Amino acid sequence: MRGALKRYFLTGVFVLLPICASALIVTWLFNLLDSWTAPFTHHFFGRHIPGLGLVITFSIIFMTGLLSSNVLGRWVLGVLDHIFMDVPIFKTIYNTTKQVMQIFSPDSKNAFRSVVLVENPRTGSLSMGFVTHEMKLNLKGQDNTHLAIYVPSNHFYIGDIFLFQPEQVHATNLTVQQGIQSVISAGAALPPDFKIEEYVCKTEH
Repeated sequence: MRGALKRYFLTGVFVLLPICASALIVTWLFNLLDSWTAPFTHHFFGRHIPGLGLVITFSIIFMTGLLSSNVLGRWVLGVLDHIFMDVPIFKTIYNTTKQVMQIFSPDSKNAFRSVVLVENPRTGSLSMGFVTHEMKLNLKGQDNTHLAIYVPSNHFYIGDIFLFQPEQVHATNLTVQQGIQSVISAGAALPPDFKIEEYVCKTEH
């Protein structure tokens, strides 16, 4: 009886924990964005309107994305980018954050190319990685094609970069989104089976 009660209690905790955590995060984000724009709503409407700040914030984000999709908008953002890169200290944080976010941008050319499996040099076991670049590595006077593979470690934004020859890399049929979800979920989101085949360099096409 005691074992059953303990099991039911723990099951309830694991069911409610993600729900409560999500609710707390959404509430915190709502209050944060709402408080940011509260002075503007007070100025234009004479009083605080709950939720209006959230609408304004999302509208600004949407308009920024729309603006960056045309020539004039990209030029304006380019000018701002140069200004930010000239500000001491701030430019380091800005540039690092920008590079990380560009990986996941839908229009970015620096996004992960594909999900692969490689033999981890540290452990010797197969590890999931993401192809980020194909290059010619001059080794002993000969140009050899190598792949830059990002292998996440404990956290998705922390990992190692390894250089492998194409024959050392196993391509999978997982999409990049599936690969990211698998890493973040500690492997729980991996499909029960997936296809592995020889990696073919894009530069060879």
